[in-house]
Amino acid sequence: MEIWVLGLNHKTTPIEFREKLSIPPHETPGLLKALEERKIFDERLVLSTCNRTEIYGVDKNPGRSVRLAKEFLCEYSRLEPSFLEEKLYVLRQPDSVDHLFSVAAGLDSMVLGETEIIGQVKEAYLVAHQNQQTGKVLNNLFQRSLRVAKNVRTRTEIGAGRVGIASIAVDLAEKIFEDLKNVRVMVMGTGEMASQVTKALISRGALSTIVSSRHFERARELAAELGGEAAPYEHYEEKVKDTDILVTSTLAPRVLVRAEQVRQWMKARHERPLFLIDIAVPRNIEASVEKLDNVYLYNLDDLEAIANKNRIARQGQMDACSRLIKDQRQYFMDWLLKEFCLR
Repeated sequence: MEIWVLGLNHKTTPIEFREKLSIPPHETPGLLKALEERKIFDERLVLSTCNRTEIYGVDKNPGRSVRLAKEFLCEYSRLEPSFLEEKLYVLRQPDSVDHLFSVAAGLDSMVLGETEIIGQVKEAYLVAHQNQQTGKVLNNLFQRSLRVAKNVRTRTEIGAGRVGIASIAVDLAEKIFEDLKNVRVMVMGTGEMASQVTKALISRGALSTIVSSRHFERARELAAELGGEAAPYEHYEEKVKDTDILVTSTLAPRVLVRAEQVRQWMKARHERPLFLIDIAVPRNIEASVEKLDNVYLYNLDDLEAIANKNRIARQGQMDACSRLIKDQRQYFMDWLLKEFCLR
C-alpha cells in the first residue's frame, strides 16, 4: 500500500498551462468518479487551486495507476504527453506525505505561509470523502495534514507579517485609525493596484468610497464596483475634507499632490489624521508631505520594503516548520506501517 501524488504547480508550470489543468469545483465529483471507473488508485482525491492541480492516490499496484493517471491528465488538459511528463512531479511516500503537509501549511504556496490553502485542502478532502473516494489511508492522511497546518500556524511565526501590498496598507491604516468602520476612502486613478488596496480597506469596514479620475467613465465603473461614488477629477479636492485615506494610482508623469495643498487640507480637516497611500509610478504625491503633522505618507517602495522584511522573517521560520513536518510525517508513517504491516 503506497501513497502517491501527481501534480503541477506555480513552481513547475506557467499559468497558461496550469489553466488547462484547472478543475472547477463542480467538475470534481465527476472527475473522481471517472478515476474510480478506470480503476486509477484504490483511494483518490483531487486538489485544484489557481496555483496547483494534484491527484493523491493510494494503491497496492501503483505503477499501473500512476501511468493511467498521467494519461487521464493528458486527456483532460489536452496537453502533449511529452510536455506533461516534463512538468509533472510524481512523488511516493514518504515524499508524498511531506509534500501534502507542506502544501496544507502554506509552505509550498506562492505567498509563503498564506492561510487560504488550508480551506482549499479541507474542501478537497470533504468532496472526495462525501463521494466515497477516500478510505482509511487518505482519511487519516488528510485529517492529519489539517492538524499539521494548525500546529505550524500556532507553533511558528510563518504567518506573521503581511506580504501583500493591499494587506500591508490595511494594517498600516488600522494602526493609524485603530478602527476602519468610520473611515472614508478616496482613490485617485482606476488601476488594478488601486482597486485591490481599496477593496481591502472596504473589507475591513471602511465607508463608501469616492473614485476620481481624469477618465470619468472609468471612475464611475470602479465606483459602482466598490459601492461608492465617482467625482470629476477637477473637483476631487472638495471631497478631501471628509476623506481619511487617499489612495493615488494615476499614470500622471508628474506630482499631483503637493505639500502646500495638503497643508490647506489639514486646516480644513481641523488637523484630523490623513493617511496617504501613493502607489503610482512615478509618484503622485510630493515626498515632503510626510513632514506635515498628522499626515502619514507611504509610497510603493515603502510598502514593498515592509513586504520584503516580512518575507525574510517568514523564510527564517522554515527550519522550525520543516522539523515539525518531519516529526508529523514520522508519526503518520509509523501508523501506516503498523496498520498495514508494511515492509
